[in-house]
Amino acid sequence: MRIKNIKLKNFRNYERLDLQVGPSLNIFYGENAQGKTNIIESITVCTSITSNKPVHDKELTKIGSNEYEVRLDIEDDNDSPLSLQVNYYDENSELSGVSTAKRQLFVDDIEVKRISDYVGICNTVIFAPEDLNIVKGSPNNRRKFFNCLISKVSPSYLNILGQFNKINNQKNAALKKMRVNGINDAELDYYDFSIADLSAEIIIYRYRFSLLLSKFASGFHSAISDGNESLEISYSTITGSVELLKKFLDENNIVDEFIERGPNRPNFERIKAILSSHILAKIKATRQTDAERGISSIGINKDDLDLLLSGLQMKKFASQGQQRSASLSLKMAELEIVKKYTSSMPILLLDDVLSELDVNRRVRLMSGVTTAQIFITCTDKSYIENEMNSLLENHPDPHFFRVEKGVIYPENN
Repeated sequence: MRIKNIKLKNFRNYERLDLQVGPSLNIFYGENAQGKTNIIESITVCTSITSNKPVHDKELTKIGSNEYEVRLDIEDDNDSPLSLQVNYYDENSELSGVSTAKRQLFVDDIEVKRISDYVGICNTVIFAPEDLNIVKGSPNNRRKFFNCLISKVSPSYLNILGQFNKINNQKNAALKKMRVNGINDAELDYYDFSIADLSAEIIIYRYRFSLLLSKFASGFHSAISDGNESLEISYSTITGSVELLKKFLDENNIVDEFIERGPNRPNFERIKAILSSHILAKIKATRQTDAERGISSIGINKDDLDLLLSGLQMKKFASQGQQRSASLSLKMAELEIVKKYTSSMPILLLDDVLSELDVNRRVRLMSGVTTAQIFITCTDKSYIENEMNSLLENHPDPHFFRVEKGVIYPENN
């Protein structure tokens, strides 16, 4: 995949932008707060429908406007043209046709309704300062990272996750009413059966990808630390679920198959039934307490990834440098997993991170991506020219863009 053109309308500090970019290496440089990161963010929003930053769509809209548009003109692996476009309208926009905020997605100028028909068409992997929050931040940061990774390889996962979130929200709204009106078992049975089934599917996805993530990230971290540290990643979810999965995989001797390809349909249905029954029993056991509190106490919306460095919890015992190395290892693992399981090199986005890495970490990051299209932001053009010789050698004809106050000045190379 290669981005050929970026078009923005009322996105962040860009009122209008129509920018042709290079097929290999694109470097955006300039002082801070000029709009460099906004270019990277626009690519992330248009390919993944979410920013790498903890913001809402409304915050991405240029001040004074009620809508934004981001469009990418792309060339796929067969050199065929295609386009992706995201339109957002807030509740005050006259263009939306409704009185509530809404988002529209377009592929080749045709609107698509399901996110799973959009995500995964053009994959990107971003490295940014915010990656440190995957390690030291709240479980929500790790779930967001995890969900984005899985959806790039298996876009249908987003449909299942969306169904779960919808039904879980409906159940919690019902529980709030039951604090006053008393328990309605029939209504809760309807929600709980659906939640148990959907949770079982999500857990199967998440457990498999946690194993893949641990496999690749531990290898990268070992190389970065010269073998002095070991990084382990385990998946934490509804009590007993992972143990049931492990038991099923071991008894059927399909651990390696599960990691590499996922379960076949018969095994998927069997383990889903086992997990669903287990989860349903857990949910029903807390029904009285949940009705009294007005909210569900058990659910995959509380899942987490446990990160251990040489056997110790990273959040409690790791230094800032160790946390940075671990976050880099996780993102490099994401890059490798997406590349392997989609059979396509993702576009690489490096937002002001190269200067923070020592030579060893830079070499590890850039090895294996010689064929990728890369977008880099930095404050100093000379840093790329003087410190990143190998990068320039592997990516001929680099394109430099000076960014100043929301205006981009392409330079002749």
